[in-house]
Amino acid sequence: MKTIRILAVVAIVAGFVLPVSAQANPQIYRDAMGRTQGSATTDNYGKTTYRDAMGRTQGSATTDNYGKTTYRDAMGRTQGSATTDNYGKTTYRDAMGRNQGSATTDSYGKTTYRDSMGRTTGTATTDSYGKTTYRDSMGRVTGTSTKDSSGRVTYRDAQGRVIGTKK
Repeated sequence: MKTIRILAVVAIVAGFVLPVSAQANPQIYRDAMGRTQGSATTDNYGKTTYRDAMGRTQGSATTDNYGKTTYRDAMGRTQGSATTDNYGKTTYRDAMGRNQGSATTDSYGKTTYRDSMGRTTGTATTDSYGKTTYRDSMGRVTGTSTKDSSGRVTYRDAQGRVIGTKK
């Protein structure tokens, strides 16, 4: 059974590495069986703290005034960063500042993920109903996500099986 794991930097969903968005309310991540896998909470200063299912701090993310987000582990050591330029291209870097990849979103809302060499590793598109479809570099569907009226996001694998939720 696949589960959603909380990392200091991202949530892994349907084979893609997706940044976890910061919200004022705690986000709870659950596996397909409804078991809590972890959470993310944001304080009044904008620092997001990621915790495992036992409530232990796993890492954090802070964004400076220039839009650079720095990801740290539970000990406060820098693990990586993400910066977005004026054209909407987000570049991900490791703790040493080396380029690890990028994401760009076109005017139609299609996000393309690229590795450090600029090769496409996958895409994400959202239809008019709010369903996001994730594809690998060959265009094969690897999963989907949908958000219901209460704000719960449900993640499904390529076969449509629920692999986790986020609220």
